[in-house]
Amino acid sequence: LSKLSELGGVAIAGVDLSQRLPVEQERELCAIFDKHGLVVFRGQQLTKQQLRDAAMPFGGPMIDPPATVRDPDVPGIVVISTRGTTGDVVPEDPDALVGDLDWHSDQGYVPAPNRGKILYAVQVPEEGGMTGFIDNQRTWRALPEETKRRIEGLHVIQSWDRAEYYLARNRGYRIGGDQEMVKGKFPDMVFPLVLSHPFTGEKILNVVPLWDAGILEMPGAEGDALLAELVAHVLKPEFQYWHPYRVGDAVVWDNWRFIHASSGTPGRYVRTLWGIAIRGGPEIGRVLPK
Repeated sequence: LSKLSELGGVAIAGVDLSQRLPVEQERELCAIFDKHGLVVFRGQQLTKQQLRDAAMPFGGPMIDPPATVRDPDVPGIVVISTRGTTGDVVPEDPDALVGDLDWHSDQGYVPAPNRGKILYAVQVPEEGGMTGFIDNQRTWRALPEETKRRIEGLHVIQSWDRAEYYLARNRGYRIGGDQEMVKGKFPDMVFPLVLSHPFTGEKILNVVPLWDAGILEMPGAEGDALLAELVAHVLKPEFQYWHPYRVGDAVVWDNWRFIHASSGTPGRYVRTLWGIAIRGGPEIGRVLPK
């Protein structure tokens, strides 16, 4: 067990996720996951089915949109590649970034977002292709006490329509062709601005730049200013860890605690990750009343 960086997360060598682990070892890994929220298993050699099975100790696999990147053979597996799910996409500009994506959490448009995700590195580019992580348990702890008192009890509005606008501008995403992920498909959601983690009880600053559209109790300029202040706090460089993949890395993170982003990959390179979402369970949000 070793630290990924001073910003949190740990790396583990010598654990083979292709095999079902003894119960005691699974419990130990779950405890490590609960404590650190970001775990990298080095040197894995996984099939898609084995990757799906690797989600079992952490809560089990689930199917997660968008359908445009779902693997046709193994339910729940997504293929995130600069060459498309089936390898038939050729970027027009070899210098332009493919798949760059702003800071977000997964499934911010449903009451019970997935617990986390595993991304497994199949092909790694010579340049770019990193995933960024911000620990919002850490950003909460770093807030001034006065700000903490001010924001506890408030709720943030998360909007799929807001996120869809930004996703649609991205060359690496074809949202408009996915009938499950189109404008108006999902209602706006309300989540606690300060979230108590359902499993650990730790407080999390629930600020997600791609989703956040406002503060429920503070509509208008005052709420917008407060949200902008919190976003600026969360996005400080000193909170950002960017993971440079090695082939065989299986990266597991807590979706309730960490937000993540993609640096993008220059079109000349091939980057391929396989992913599986980890089932959530508790409802931490609710639909915004009309």
